[in-house]
Amino acid sequence: MAIVGYMLGLQNVKITPKMLKLVSEVDEFKGAWGALENHTTSLQLLGDVSSFGRNFKEIANSWHDQPLDVDLLCRLHAAFTGSKQISIYKEESVLLDIIKDDKILGSLNVASPAEVRSLMPRLMDWTEKAFEEEEFHPLFIIAIFTAMYLQFCPFEKGNQKLARMLIILLMFKAGYSYAPYSTLDDILNEKADEYYKALQHTQKTLATGKIDWDVWLEFFFGILKDQKDKLQSRIEKGSAEIVNMPELSTKILKLFNKHDRLSMKEIERLTRGKRSTLKLRLVELVDGGYLMRHGRARATWYSKV
Repeated sequence: MAIVGYMLGLQNVKITPKMLKLVSEVDEFKGAWGALENHTTSLQLLGDVSSFGRNFKEIANSWHDQPLDVDLLCRLHAAFTGSKQISIYKEESVLLDIIKDDKILGSLNVASPAEVRSLMPRLMDWTEKAFEEEEFHPLFIIAIFTAMYLQFCPFEKGNQKLARMLIILLMFKAGYSYAPYSTLDDILNEKADEYYKALQHTQKTLATGKIDWDVWLEFFFGILKDQKDKLQSRIEKGSAEIVNMPELSTKILKLFNKHDRLSMKEIERLTRGKRSTLKLRLVELVDGGYLMRHGRARATWYSKV
């Protein structure tokens, strides 16, 4: 793909009422989540999503204060693709395949290896400085970065997986602490047609030297709204479950905010509940997907999902 110059064309961006509405809804949820994080029982009821979020935050915290540069990008790619060595840029041109339900919906040409080596450092530098200077809204910066990253596709494989992870990591860096609790995989699969058309439109206008960002920005802010809607729905369901859950069950769950694993004897001591009732509540929590049971008989212990 011939990239005409390195003009992000930000002067051509038109902030539409739809974009403002989408961003404001995401920001509103960001504020609401800050209060919710103080009530960890609600997060515990998110089950596997909660576990993924905690693990993701551990990764994010390890690089949170590091500069966004090529070295970090290559280390993150290695981490998320399971490589034991730091990743290197691609040696040959590859297509960007947009997948829907395990089938290729369409393919796009991307930057050549030479273009990647020349332009990727500049994109990383722009992104880092944009966050520092705060001239643009952080979601706007993440949207532009993601589109350009996908135009480059700097690695031989795993580019889209890393792009999804980078969106979450950059949102977390920008203060959207709920981001790790809701992945974008299913949303992008459901909206693969729009995803493909938005990237295709960006690529075509990029080739003219005058990028039209409108289509991509509306799509991107739309999937972020879908992301928060999906999580909000889970939260509301979890809140209803908390209301209807026996007091002893919520008491048991709260123990796991401070303990990674607990035996029946420890749970009995900490809750002062009757052993027979505790057994019943623990069975319900395991069956409901809130806790995991390990071991047998006296060696039995429980952990978070």
